[in-house]
Amino acid sequence: MPEDIRRLGAQLRAASGRSSKVLKDADGIEAVVEVPGRGTLTLSVQSGGGYSLRVRPETDDRGQEAAGRDLVAVGVLSAEDVFSVVPG
Repeated sequence: MPEDIRRLGAQLRAASGRSSKVLKDADGIEAVVEVPGRGTLTLSVQSGGGYSLRVRPETDDRGQEAAGRDLVAVGVLSAEDVFSVVPG
């Protein structure tokens, strides 16, 4: 990979602090947090500074996702500021 391409970096840690993982990628990083009985929270960050945050509730007893499965926020990160849009 050429040296002029900057990589995104992220470090993941367990709440207990016992484990961590360092991730590096030139295109983007996605972190998915699963909460048993509730669903998932997904944070995606692209190398250009764009990000999105999504929530996907678990399915109900009939196999259908709960209402509200959608984009929570989208925006751009920069050195000076964070621009965020909350849909709806």
